[in-house]
Amino acid sequence: MSERRYGYTGRTLDVDLTSGAIRILETPSPVDWLGSRGWNARIAWEHVLPNVGPYDPENHLVFSSGTLVGTGAPTAGRMAVSSLSPRGYPMPMWTSATMGGYLGAELKFAGYDTIDLHGRANAPCYLLIEDDKVSLRDANDLWGRGVYQTQQMLKEMHSPAHQVAVIGPAGENRVRFATIQHRLGNAVGNGGLGGVMGSKYLKAIVVRGTGRVRIAHPQRMLHAIHLVADRISTGLYYNGQPDAGPGWRACTYGCTARCHTRVRRAPDRYHLGTSWVMTSCVDGIWMRGEPAPDAMLYEGQDVQGHRLAIRSTRGFGEDGADLTNLANDLGITNWVHHTWSHYFGALRDMGITMIDGVRLDIDDAEWWGQWLIDVAHRRGLGNDCAEGLARFYDKHQAGPRYLSEFFEDAGSRGHGWHREGRTMERHPSPFWEHSALLYAVSTRDVTPSTHGFFFLNPLYGYPDNPRSPEDVPDRFKRISRVLYGSETAAYPGTQWLEHVTMYHQQCAILKDSMGVCDWKYPVVQLPPEDGTPVADHEIGNVNAEWLMFQAATGLDVEPEAMRRPAAERVLNLERCIEIRNNGRSRVLDEAVIPHYQWSDKTDGSHLSADAREFKDLLERYYDLSGWDRQLGWPEDAKLRALGLDSAADTLAQLRESVLERS
Repeated sequence: MSERRYGYTGRTLDVDLTSGAIRILETPSPVDWLGSRGWNARIAWEHVLPNVGPYDPENHLVFSSGTLVGTGAPTAGRMAVSSLSPRGYPMPMWTSATMGGYLGAELKFAGYDTIDLHGRANAPCYLLIEDDKVSLRDANDLWGRGVYQTQQMLKEMHSPAHQVAVIGPAGENRVRFATIQHRLGNAVGNGGLGGVMGSKYLKAIVVRGTGRVRIAHPQRMLHAIHLVADRISTGLYYNGQPDAGPGWRACTYGCTARCHTRVRRAPDRYHLGTSWVMTSCVDGIWMRGEPAPDAMLYEGQDVQGHRLAIRSTRGFGEDGADLTNLANDLGITNWVHHTWSHYFGALRDMGITMIDGVRLDIDDAEWWGQWLIDVAHRRGLGNDCAEGLARFYDKHQAGPRYLSEFFEDAGSRGHGWHREGRTMERHPSPFWEHSALLYAVSTRDVTPSTHGFFFLNPLYGYPDNPRSPEDVPDRFKRISRVLYGSETAAYPGTQWLEHVTMYHQQCAILKDSMGVCDWKYPVVQLPPEDGTPVADHEIGNVNAEWLMFQAATGLDVEPEAMRRPAAERVLNLERCIEIRNNGRSRVLDEAVIPHYQWSDKTDGSHLSADAREFKDLLERYYDLSGWDRQLGWPEDAKLRALGLDSAADTLAQLRESVLERS
């Protein structure tokens, strides 16, 4: 191997769990692939072939540190973790998630960008990385233990400075929404990749690095860091610095920006070995409930005439803190509270209080604790719940199908619906239409790396959000003009949303690959309410990632080239993986339509009975992407222009097969 690079290390660990062989390979250039998410997609295309399932030894589980991780870039501490997601519905799908904390930086300090895990060990093991010493160790004594105890034991065996990612019993038992956990609450959450790790008999990854990340242009890097840190501290969401001590807490290495992550005391009634709980976003609902307990979270009607009334959920206070930690310790995503509590609550309101002899005592914290344990260990009804709500309903048919599909179905790719203007936050038009298009062309809950457009919706104001272009605030029109090229993106309806969606998809791939925070990038400033003049470049993206990338790596790349063609290349290759492996096409893209024929809870808008406006939007997106309208597949010319000749050849053969069958 050549000398370590600037910014990234240039080294990938290839770990064959079946044979125990460990090799060091060269990491592809981030000029072409940006970083972690791009590197992971390349591995999937080359190695995760058709007819491979998520729990098969041939599936790969890939951990990659972002290109900027460990460089001092603000918020740059995240890893992209990718694999075939067992949660995918109706079939497993190639999925990427990101995880904060300190593991990503530690991996870079040890001298590696990526860990590519494949095969299956013949007994429980863990991967130990200590700089150039890499080995697989016996984990029989750890198997079956919870996340917190496992981390404590591994730190006692090695050192408190070793960083640990681990699965709990849910991952060992292949629960479809099992997590990979790190520290108190950092996690690879909703995609079920903990189950993939469990299927490989890999209990943990333990990393200690004593090296450093080399910077190509230190002075330029310092200048870029100061500029970007100033911008994100006064940006769009949760401005300012984290408070000292317990309370508000940065969740990731290199982060100095305030967000919603909090740390507080927990009673530890389940004897998990921690008296602290870390909450982020929806995790805290176990404790606080929703803003108006027993009020209506959603009331609406779809175009078929079905009606739904979904109550808000109550919080459990101190018991809820323990439920949050119990879910983490078992290795279960805390999003289950949102999905299952509302589903069970709606069943109860319909008079269904028992399933297979199990009473739905959802107002009892102890009932939820036992439910979590049963799911993680696949006991009784918990075994069916461990399959996810969509598959659970396929078996039990509890309540009307439209109720279960309101929370999780093929349109949401087997994940809980999120940020779509119905089950969760307010997202009036055009935000829910943007959500519909994102879901249509994705393989998972889309919002974890595409928050940007959604964060603009408070500019609309509630409940008097705009009903016509004339009502749209001038500040939002200007932001739309600067970021998306037209103020019509701010209007209710679908105008220009194909451009908005493509912009944020490319931003998502860029920030996922760099390892920076989705809540702070792209760096957008609101124009002052008092009308103080500001330049467009102070409102729009300041190419923050590019400034730091070029200074850190010394690689020559134009700012726009990081989105097109680099992010565009990654996006197209991810699409090709799904086409080759799962036959992904326009038919599955349009599976989102029924959900958006329910009325939005803010302004009552929805797709028409024939969804003509959405189908037109989808075709405009295909046209803008260089994908054909009939199948939703990238055109041959588009793939070859992006240097994806192998994918172009494969899709050409598949097209011939499709034409022959038709």
